[in-house]
Amino acid sequence: MKRILHIFFLFMCLLVVISLWMTQKQPSIIATNPESATSYAEELGEKLQATNFTKQVIQAIRAAGYSPDSTVGYLIDSPAHQVITIQLHDGEEIDVSTESEIQSIIDELSKKNNIHLFMVNVQLLERD
Repeated sequence: MKRILHIFFLFMCLLVVISLWMTQKQPSIIATNPESATSYAEELGEKLQATNFTKQVIQAIRAAGYSPDSTVGYLIDSPAHQVITIQLHDGEEIDVSTESEIQSIIDELSKKNNIHLFMVNVQLLERD
C-alpha cells in the first residue's frame, strides 16, 4: 500500500513539474504591432477631427443637463480598446446613472459617425 501511495505521489509531482514547464514555454502575452496601433490612432484622430466628434460630444452632454469641461481626452490602443475621458463641473459625485447616461450618449454619437465604441471614463473636476 505504501508503495502505491509513493508512486502516486511521484506521479503527481511529475505532472506539476511538466505543467509548470509547459506554461513557461508558452508566450503569456501576444504582442501587437505598434505600427498598426499607431496608424489606427492616426486614422481615428483624423476621423474625429473631420466629424467634429469632440464638439458633438460636448454639445450632447450639455443638452443632457451636464456641465462638461471644454476638452475631451482620448486614449486609443486599438478598435477594441479606446477610451474617452469626460470631465464634469458642478457635481458632488458621479453615480452609476450619470456614467450610464453619458456612455449611451457617446455610443449613439459613435454609431452615428461610424466610429468604434468607446469605453467612457467620467471624472469630476475639483472645485478650487
